[in-house]
Amino acid sequence: MTTMNVQMSKQNLGEPWGFRLQGGQDFRQQLTIKKVQPNSPCAGRLSAGDSVLGINNYDTRQLTHAQAQNMIRQSGTNLQLTVLRNQSGLERIDSLKPKGPVKFSPWRQQ
Repeated sequence: MTTMNVQMSKQNLGEPWGFRLQGGQDFRQQLTIKKVQPNSPCAGRLSAGDSVLGINNYDTRQLTHAQAQNMIRQSGTNLQLTVLRNQSGLERIDSLKPKGPVKFSPWRQQ
């Protein structure tokens, strides 16, 4: 696992950062990146599954989901996230989707 600071910037305040956050103190889960939108300010910088340890150098361990979202929104056009990235080489569950047509169904037709 690698801890890294990720610097991002965007053109204007109305533009989304392009990631979905999950977890927080209120969910009793580590804040993590759930999804990254292609061609967004964070594409290529963040990855699904990254644990968010800091927002603009502020420790996120005690933040609720809403508090973390507000800190990200209030960051303006520049945002720094400190993330913990798992680089073990294991595939994430999200990537284990069928690639071709479904060949069987768990429901038996009668």
